[in-house]
Amino acid sequence: MHITFLDRFEARPGRILQWTPSEISTGSTYPVPPTSNQQLHLAGSRGDTTWLAATFDVPGPIDTDALKASFEEWTSRHDALSCSFSQAEEPGESSALFVDVADVGDLRLREERVADARTPEQVRELLGERLDRWCNPFAFPAYFLGAITREDQSTVICGFDHAICDGWSMSIAITEISTLYREYTQADRVPIASDLLPEPGSFLNYCFRESATADPEPGDHRIAGWRSFLRSCGGDTPHFPVDLGLPAGTMSPQGTDTRMLLDAGEAKLFDQNCADHRHSSFGAILASIGLATTQLTGKRDTHLLFPVHTRREPRHNHTFGWLVANAPITVTSMDNLHSTARAVNLAFHESLSLSSVSSRQVLQSLGPEVSPSRRDIFSVSYADYRSMPGGSRPRTSQSSESPPGPINPQQLSRVSSADDVQFWFSRTHDGLAVRTRFPAPAARTVHTFLECVSEILSTP
Repeated sequence: MHITFLDRFEARPGRILQWTPSEISTGSTYPVPPTSNQQLHLAGSRGDTTWLAATFDVPGPIDTDALKASFEEWTSRHDALSCSFSQAEEPGESSALFVDVADVGDLRLREERVADARTPEQVRELLGERLDRWCNPFAFPAYFLGAITREDQSTVICGFDHAICDGWSMSIAITEISTLYREYTQADRVPIASDLLPEPGSFLNYCFRESATADPEPGDHRIAGWRSFLRSCGGDTPHFPVDLGLPAGTMSPQGTDTRMLLDAGEAKLFDQNCADHRHSSFGAILASIGLATTQLTGKRDTHLLFPVHTRREPRHNHTFGWLVANAPITVTSMDNLHSTARAVNLAFHESLSLSSVSSRQVLQSLGPEVSPSRRDIFSVSYADYRSMPGGSRPRTSQSSESPPGPINPQQLSRVSSADDVQFWFSRTHDGLAVRTRFPAPAARTVHTFLECVSEILSTP
């Protein structure tokens, strides 16, 4: 699995196709608000989409009938794909949001030829335009279904507004759509998704359960923990610990960076080294962030947030949706990577308990005690794709004992504007990589920080 941004997508030229609904039943508005993540995301959308996209390759030109059937079968499988969002119309509820659900059980798609892209730049430009247009959470559908067809090898592409998906969902999309397409191109009979794929689990039911969770009491220890953390950030949300040279309240064009930190062999040794020193690999990654901060600024404490998936029940292992919470942590630099990582692991468990309170509940409980100075927040994410649906397979080999895996699976993110830094570390069978989003004028600062992190992680 390769994780990157649209501006770094290695897109070969070809004919771009799209499948759009030809018949839509409006459905109804559910009397349940979106999740906390969705509410905050939609409130800050400013009319723009923040989409995530998934791609994989298939042999030869696109079998358009097979891909159309695969998309129709797949979109009816996941109820998150029937959702869009609307503002409440009742007086006094102007800030409320509700989930609109379309009837996608009989969704029919029609094929549209978008354009013949003759250069990689044209591919990225045309895809960006389509993804921005169709991945709109306030309209249905909030997703783009398409492909780049070529004679030798084609690429299937689907994108979704972040309100209806997370990174785990991209792995689900790649695995399930590629499975359906392979079966539709090879089977003598019509494949049945329920025979090929595991039970998906309902995202709408997940939304119902979250909305029914009682708000924490004022004296709740989790609110106290968040209060203490945010006070250590100066009554602000956490921000990148090195000066970015960007005044607070100023947005900048987004800069991007993707790099492999450890190859397959190095990553295997790194994981073993972490286990031998009694801490996790993610603990070592967070420790490297703290030690890099100390080396570059002299600060011993580094405050950040990290996302935590909330797929705690087996029924949600294959649920397409946004099932993520946020946890705060302060990384305190010690003598070396391993002692720092062990301290991180001790703090990690308390951090996880704080993630059971949603960001919305924290902000409501603390009110004026928190005054964010930037739109973005400094966060560090870690995803081990080897444990996700479909798994991660070495690019150089495919086991004859397992079903064929997707060819060249990738995740793409939109490039927009930024005023802070986010790191997404990803572990696959190919090694340990990191994808970074930052304000473009701060490129030199961020690159220096990443080089420092890389050196720390590479040191035994």
